Amino acid sequence: MTTTMAYKLDSFGISDVGLVRKNNEDVWATLPEKQFFVLADGMGGHKAGEVASSLAIHSMCTSLAQFEDQPSIEETCQRLREAVAKTNSKVYQESHQNSDHAGMGTTLSCFVITDEYLVYAHVGDSRLYRYRGKLERLTEDHSLRNTLQKENEVIPRQVMRNVITRAIGTHSHIHPDLGVIPLRPRDIYMLCSDGLSDYVEESKMALILSSPLSLEEIGKKLVEAALRKGGNDNITLLLLKIT
Repeated sequence: MTTTMAYKLDSFGISDVGLVRKNNEDVWATLPEKQFFVLADGMGGHKAGEVASSLAIHSMCTSLAQFEDQPSIEETCQRLREAVAKTNSKVYQESHQNSDHAGMGTTLSCFVITDEYLVYAHVGDSRLYRYRGKLERLTEDHSLRNTLQKENEVIPRQVMRNVITRAIGTHSHIHPDLGVIPLRPRDIYMLCSDGLSDYVEESKMALILSSPLSLEEIGKKLVEAALRKGGNDNITLLLLKIT
């Protein structure tokens, strides 16, 4: 548990390989001293997805560890943007310098707590949710499926599973979505990979998040719900409660 100027934070993270995959391409991490939380879901053959997500998480944590204490909101946004750009370059370079890792990439969703705000950066289809009496999705998926849904197009069967349209490491430059969210007591924030969001309906997520259980118990129940629905993907989530 860490403390901000106005709030205390309680967090819990969990990752499960699922019932089908042999390896876990999801990675999550926290830097409690910097109030930084991050999750990545890698993609690429020959375990390159694991390399991409691990490299991305390490790069982001290295950059965030250099943050000065209590930067302004504007400075936090700029530093997050720079950290994501640096991370993208590292994954992109690795994918071009090592033939075993060619074409690899990863989603990336993260946030920093500063004063009374949450500042997030987002690339891909790993999501950031907030539970505040109801469940709200704070990020927009960078995926073909989401694009077709927004345009009211029929979604072909072959893209029912997400095709990512923006990811870390697949292009030389990246433009992350950034946002600033005012905090309130009892807010619960959740970063999750699509191994959770593709298998557990948001109404079910909300029901579990609304329970009086500990964050650890809530996290395990969410993973169990995804496993009951087939567990065909890695399942990872990171929970933060504002108290």
